[in-house]
Amino acid sequence: TKLILLDSLLQETSMENGVSWFVVYAKVCGLAWLSIYLTFGLVFGLITQITLHVMIVGLLICLLTYFRLPPPNQSLVRQVLGPQPRPGLPDTEIEWELAHRAACLDAPENSVEALHLAVKNGAKTIEFDVSFTSCKTPVVFHDDSVDRVTQATGPVSSYTNSKLKKLNLASKHPLGASHDFVKIPDLEDFVQECLKLKAKMIIDLKSYDVDETADVILDLYKKFPAMKTCTIVTSFFPHLLYKIRLQDSDIICSVSFRPHFLAYSTYDGTTVNMKHRFTGLKFVAARLVDAVYPWLLENILWFFIGLSAVLVHKAIVTPQYVSNWREKGIRVVAWTVNDPLEKAYLRHKLGVQSLTDTLEKVKPDHWVV
Repeated sequence: TKLILLDSLLQETSMENGVSWFVVYAKVCGLAWLSIYLTFGLVFGLITQITLHVMIVGLLICLLTYFRLPPPNQSLVRQVLGPQPRPGLPDTEIEWELAHRAACLDAPENSVEALHLAVKNGAKTIEFDVSFTSCKTPVVFHDDSVDRVTQATGPVSSYTNSKLKKLNLASKHPLGASHDFVKIPDLEDFVQECLKLKAKMIIDLKSYDVDETADVILDLYKKFPAMKTCTIVTSFFPHLLYKIRLQDSDIICSVSFRPHFLAYSTYDGTTVNMKHRFTGLKFVAARLVDAVYPWLLENILWFFIGLSAVLVHKAIVTPQYVSNWREKGIRVVAWTVNDPLEKAYLRHKLGVQSLTDTLEKVKPDHWVV
């Protein structure tokens, strides 16, 4: 076993993009141990010899080599995501606008009708969400409750699939009058429709149930092998992505991220009027995790899970943020970007793709500054 582990580590030392994987292993493990040591040092006042530090970093490198998931084959990543975006690349090389919830301002969100309209309007990639009914049927739906987009109320998880199908997604949509009854689609039906239209997919997993959600996604990939070359799976929960990639390391994954995600249920780019998810000690614990999680994601988790992209709130996308991820070979996609000026800035200045609710094209001479 030791020889196999050593051989695995040595194979990882091959050069890629000019950086030795062994150096990356050492850096990730060194940072991990430094954070652990400083935490315990501050709490207990522990002071140890340098030899112990070297031994522990070495042990962490071995553990990381064993448990770390390798990233997908880069040729497969390029096939799904295209080349790494850069400012100035033409539309023929990069899809700069990705249809968020199937472009939910142009048609009722996450519906088959919206999917067809988005493809008609030029979308090549459709982002959509996965939730579960009370009977554990996976459906394409974003919110925890049905209140915002239908005429009904209550959690999605309180409805059977048959009752959910009676709700009309067009009832509260701004363009609802131009649609007849629009139902909430089953996940499998929606995926089949994407494949039929040759649309790439970004599947956003909303469920907290790791085993249930991972099984559904893995079964989909087994049923539709073509998904491997046209699909990326994303979630706010890195342990869910690890569970999926542990079973199939060819599945391309990204982490979705915004500040204050665990402690607050809302965020619009500022800390004003954010809504608490929890109260008491749970809220304090969530705040602590929110404080350290960005550092863990950027320095350790991305490498451990084998990420290919990060989908982040547009408010945190800066030149330095994008540069930090590009150095790791990870692309940044911003959400949700509906303003033409913001789209232009992200594209032409930062080389960042946008998840957008509308594919309406506004000419520069019609922009309002």
